[in-house]
Amino acid sequence: MSKLIDESKIPEPPVGSHLLSPRAGFNHHGIYIGNGRVIHYSGMARTLTHKDIARLPGLIRYGCVVKTSIKRFCDGHGFRVVEHPHAKFTGEAVVERAKKRLYERSYYLYSNNCEHFANWCIDDKFKSPAVTRILVGFAAIGFLVHALGISKLTRRMPMWARVLLSGITASIGSFIVTHFTLDALQPAEGIRGRERRNRYFGRIGARCGFALAPIFAIMGIRKDSKLSESLFPFFLPVIGGLGTYGVFRLKDTLDRDQLRKERRRKEELDAMRIAESAEESSDIEEISP
Repeated sequence: MSKLIDESKIPEPPVGSHLLSPRAGFNHHGIYIGNGRVIHYSGMARTLTHKDIARLPGLIRYGCVVKTSIKRFCDGHGFRVVEHPHAKFTGEAVVERAKKRLYERSYYLYSNNCEHFANWCIDDKFKSPAVTRILVGFAAIGFLVHALGISKLTRRMPMWARVLLSGITASIGSFIVTHFTLDALQPAEGIRGRERRNRYFGRIGARCGFALAPIFAIMGIRKDSKLSESLFPFFLPVIGGLGTYGVFRLKDTLDRDQLRKERRRKEELDAMRIAESAEESSDIEEISP
């Protein structure tokens, strides 16, 4: 049994600090707001036991941003301060950002967990190096198994087994690529309305690419595609996400250019009318005695 740590013996961290508390197999993150209080995502917050396995889906999906004591946050595991050398926000500004998201219930283990929350408060970026490492590992396994699925090593396998293998590995690989695409298209604070809309449709495109990936992978197996061709489904989320985002951004640019042309044309017509009115006034003055 691990030794419990008395948090009261650890020096108080600066206000707005990113706290990391170790757990068995993972770390928990939060923002220190002063007076012994921490704001953090409660999903996967406490130490898990074998009795929590049945409740794990609920803990993963239905976490909430809460304000608790530092003792409850650490759960007997202590903490350390995570340094942010290029922090965009510090001190009270970090605390205010954390308070804005209090009671939010949008916890997702792979895209909006406690580490994403802490990094967003300080760096204004949705990032989780721990999740990235796990996903890269799964991606490597998915690519390897998929490559084996169309190589000579599995030519003697029944077609149904090769199709099943290809569909599963393509789903795993494209899911991971989808995660990174969605992460790149996250609507960070301060982004204007049109750009938010563009990113929203980009995320829809990435999800559509993920849905199509297994279909293209199975088609590739049935047609005996080459290795380079068979890897195409893995990148469908990137193509769908960034492609859709690019189309809507291009549309915005064209609409903006058209609006500028119409405004310029209107200004030219107004200038011509003013000039004509001035000429008519001068002609009238010359005619009048």
